[in-house]
Amino acid sequence: MRVHSQSDRLQAQSGKYSIQVTMQKRNWKSSTFFVVISATGGLVLCSAIFSIINLPLLTPAGLASLFNLVLLTFAASRFTVPLTGTDGVSQSRKSVADTLVFLAVMLYAIPPTDTAGPATLLAAIVGYMSTYRLSSRRDSIFTTAIAVISTFVSASCYGMLVGFFTDNPNIGLEGGLPLNVFLIPVCVLAILQYVLSTLATASFLRIEEGKARVLPSQESIVWTLTTQVAGAASAVLFYSAIRGSGLPYVLLGLLNTSLVHLLYRFNEKRFEEIRRGEEEKRKHSEEMATIHMNTIESLAIAIDAKDQTTHGHVRRTQIYARQMGNLFEVNESELRALVAGALLHDIGKLAVPEYILNKPGKLTEAEFAKMKIHPVVGGDILRRVNFPYPVEDIVRYHHEKWDGSGYPKGLQGKAIPLVARIISVVDFYDATRCDRPYRKGMKREDSLALLESMAGTAFDPRVVRKFVEHVLEFDALIDAGDIREQVHCESLQVDYLTSTKPDAGLASDVIGGPYDTSGFRSITQAQREVFALHEIAQTIGSSLSINDTVTLVTNKLRAIVPFDTCVIFVVDEKSGKAVAAHVDGQHAELFARRRMNVGDGITGWVIANARSMCNASPELDLVGMSEDVSKQYRGVLVSPLLREDGAFGAITLLSKKLTSYTTEHVRLLESVCQHASNALNNALTFEKTKESALVDPLTELPNARAFYMMLEQRIAEGQRMNREELALISMDIDNFKRINDEYGHAIGDRVLGSIAGVIRRELRQMDILTRYAGDEFVAIMPMASTQMAASVGERIRRAVEAQKFAVRTGKTVEIRLSLGVGCFPQDGETSEELLTAAARKMQRDKHGRKTLLTLAEAPASAIEVSR
Repeated sequence: MRVHSQSDRLQAQSGKYSIQVTMQKRNWKSSTFFVVISATGGLVLCSAIFSIINLPLLTPAGLASLFNLVLLTFAASRFTVPLTGTDGVSQSRKSVADTLVFLAVMLYAIPPTDTAGPATLLAAIVGYMSTYRLSSRRDSIFTTAIAVISTFVSASCYGMLVGFFTDNPNIGLEGGLPLNVFLIPVCVLAILQYVLSTLATASFLRIEEGKARVLPSQESIVWTLTTQVAGAASAVLFYSAIRGSGLPYVLLGLLNTSLVHLLYRFNEKRFEEIRRGEEEKRKHSEEMATIHMNTIESLAIAIDAKDQTTHGHVRRTQIYARQMGNLFEVNESELRALVAGALLHDIGKLAVPEYILNKPGKLTEAEFAKMKIHPVVGGDILRRVNFPYPVEDIVRYHHEKWDGSGYPKGLQGKAIPLVARIISVVDFYDATRCDRPYRKGMKREDSLALLESMAGTAFDPRVVRKFVEHVLEFDALIDAGDIREQVHCESLQVDYLTSTKPDAGLASDVIGGPYDTSGFRSITQAQREVFALHEIAQTIGSSLSINDTVTLVTNKLRAIVPFDTCVIFVVDEKSGKAVAAHVDGQHAELFARRRMNVGDGITGWVIANARSMCNASPELDLVGMSEDVSKQYRGVLVSPLLREDGAFGAITLLSKKLTSYTTEHVRLLESVCQHASNALNNALTFEKTKESALVDPLTELPNARAFYMMLEQRIAEGQRMNREELALISMDIDNFKRINDEYGHAIGDRVLGSIAGVIRRELRQMDILTRYAGDEFVAIMPMASTQMAASVGERIRRAVEAQKFAVRTGKTVEIRLSLGVGCFPQDGETSEELLTAAARKMQRDKHGRKTLLTLAEAPASAIEVSR
């Protein structure tokens, strides 16, 4: 698995590199296209301005009308709708001010003026104003140039079409165009302008991003084109009003434009919610895939522990299966199934007694019947997991034979799923290559000869042929990954009376102990361990609550590792100490108060070194506890909770019965810790994020979001308590920008924190001070009248203005504070009303103090003159 993941990363990196090189090669094309369009747009715009200056009918009244049209265009240009691509990314924007561009075309692009200049000028304004704050300068210039060119071309076509539909050269002087004349030209104008601008933008993006096609989404085309046509319709209504139809047409035009724009906005929000929902589903699917893989790893560990003679079998089978899947070009779902199925295909053996699995001689008929149940049991187990790919088929049918003589269902030929046929071949090959209690392993040539002899009867001939052709390549991968049969090592017993050390190591499995059955774990115990690990992998991340997570871990851990007391320690980031986050078992009240330095005791050593440890003296971890309690415990096992930057906690198990934990116990606890680490880290991150979302990191005061939450709560309490008074003090630091500009933002932040401390000291203990925004603070004062709040406010002002705030060595500054008071219910009954009232009074106070300061600093002669 590790070899494959590294290959995937290398392929991804090489893919990114090739994209970068391709984009560099194509940059000159996009730059050339940009320069050509920009230059053309600039020339057209200059021509348009020149034509406006030389208009034959540019009277003062006509100039005023054109000027008003320009002002309206500036005002309306910010009301835009995005034109998004099929990938959901905004490509450009269409503005409701296009209506005014169309109106300018209708007014000026026909005789007697017969010029597209005004419309082109307005299009330039719209193109620039609608994008200059939303895009880069390059994008704004390109969008403006496209708008200029497309409008000039469209306006020219409009003038020609009007001439085509009427023979009267002075029709523009005779009260305007009739409906039957300008209807088709206006529609052509709107659609042509839209098509030209859209195609040009799409072409530029295609060259810029190096994609074969970069087109707007179908939904975006429908809505933006609707907006465009609605703009043209509104322009017709405005035109009719100008030519004498009156105010109702103006109102209809405004209503039409507003309704279409609002409807688009509503639809845009709706689809944005849909996109967010799809993104959440995608993230959920990825999380579920991670959980499934965690489940697979946990179950594979249990399978290895069950069948002690074939520990490496499932991992080798996984490599064979993955490579065969690639050769047969199976789809992604089937490839995932092969990877998982290779690990889990023998999971059903958990229900087979170990004496049968490891019997040296030939199985009896009854024993073989028991062995044959493992595909069915495995399939039933995985059915509960509900994998999104066909893992169950592999596990249930990997002992079916090509001629129909297999089990459990006797499927024949292609009725057996391809993934199961692949697993059966690679499973058989590796099983014959390895030593088993009932026979010796074969050489590669002998194993392949046996496999080929069974093609067409037991195995799919095509799968066998493909495997034989590439088996050397597969075995080379196994050699590279250093995956081989594990060698059983003898474990040394630790003399705890003479050599108890933090790195004393692990105890060996104690044969004949209370948790051993004739050298093998019982079937019931094995199944309980597997299901406990599976359930932990499935449910441990279901909650972001720390309490829920640690409770789940301890409850499931009890089923697979014995203990009398379990303590989950988490390192507190502020104190740096390991704190007991949860205790289960005996003496829970005593252990819940445990605090220890990282590096001290067994748990501290495990956290510091990110390594498990067991069978040291428990007293090393029980320093400070009463002797009556500490002497009751005989065994200890501790494993770290790990994340990328190291250990952030540990799970400590203490036993009164066991004098030593086994390597099996260590392996199981480490597996649980692996799953628990991710869930606990996510829960801690969630708690930290939730806290930081309500606290200003600079002043450590509640932020604006927390302010509104607390104020709403206080107002609700006041309403329940017969309109109990509540006051707000809105405070703003005068000319604080000067400190930031003169001394830098770092000094400004430090001064701001000091000011917050001064204000906090002047408030009552029950009052709540918040940093509302920037250099503005708001205090919530429950059960305070306007007079009390005003008095406290003046006290705060005096305290702040009397304080000297250090900005440099030997340099201090004085701060002036403006404030205003709002009181519930006199000044308002909602949070917005109260804050608005307090802020308004604060602004009046600021203005008044500024006026007094100006008068105080002005020369006496100036004051006399002003009188």
